[in-house]
Amino acid sequence: MRAHLTPFSTALRFVLAAHVRNRLALLLAVAFTPAWLFLTRACSYHATLHFQVFPAGGYIDADNNQTSQVSSVMNSITVITGFMAFLETLKSGPLERRLVLAGYRRRHLMAAKVAALLVIAALLALYATALVHLSFTQRQVAGTALALFAANTAFGGLGIMLGSLLRDELEGFFVVIMTSIIDNGLQNPGLNPPADQPWLPFMPLYGPSQAAYAAAFTQAWPGTYAVRGLVWFALTSTVGMLAFWLRTRSYHRPHPGHGTAGPPAHDERMPGSGMLGKADCRRPPTTAVPTRRFPLRNERHGPL
Repeated sequence: MRAHLTPFSTALRFVLAAHVRNRLALLLAVAFTPAWLFLTRACSYHATLHFQVFPAGGYIDADNNQTSQVSSVMNSITVITGFMAFLETLKSGPLERRLVLAGYRRRHLMAAKVAALLVIAALLALYATALVHLSFTQRQVAGTALALFAANTAFGGLGIMLGSLLRDELEGFFVVIMTSIIDNGLQNPGLNPPADQPWLPFMPLYGPSQAAYAAAFTQAWPGTYAVRGLVWFALTSTVGMLAFWLRTRSYHRPHPGHGTAGPPAHDERMPGSGMLGKADCRRPPTTAVPTRRFPLRNERHGPL
């Protein structure tokens, strides 16, 4: 057991260190999220919204300002989590391929990447839940934290998948931003109160959004809907890890005795040495060729 924990813990430390070195993402997490929440609270109008929350069993009434705060916080932390997962996967790809070539187990690298993502998602979810709780009183703080955690994992898995498939930072940023904007807009009660489109449940944030609104404004436990975000995380991260496995499958080295070339059949000893070696890789020793000394002759007068 220890033989497996040691390489896993080493890989986990390196992945977490890579996330910590991403100072832009840390700045966005610490400063952008509360700033965006404050602007939403200051600018959103106060009106009663009548919208459908499936975990609560039907339509509920809630203040538009508060629902906008929940939506804006979810938009902020999902984008940050997706960015962090995408950048770490993209930049660590060449190093991880070299590690696999050197003999590092792929399962340890994959498990460390997933574990680091879960840690980041949990920390951001707790931080965002605390900010929302300071702004207004929620019915279920634990349920809100669970919903935000599920949303983070969904976009974190998307970041791992994009980092394994794409080759440019701009492409990944564009996909993460546009996916978050479109998905959060469709789940916003102010834009889509019924939320009953047949294709809407297949969006990444459908389950976490429904869970977040149910936890913030009702007493209905939203756990079953939050799990849908974890399903998205499992699917997308599996695709990313499968892409990593396919790119490193040719790095596997067969064990001795299984298809490897054995020693030469005959004893190729180098002249002058008692060690085995490849005769065609070294220059053979040169032997001095005796030269005959002829008397100097003068073409006209004979020997000198």
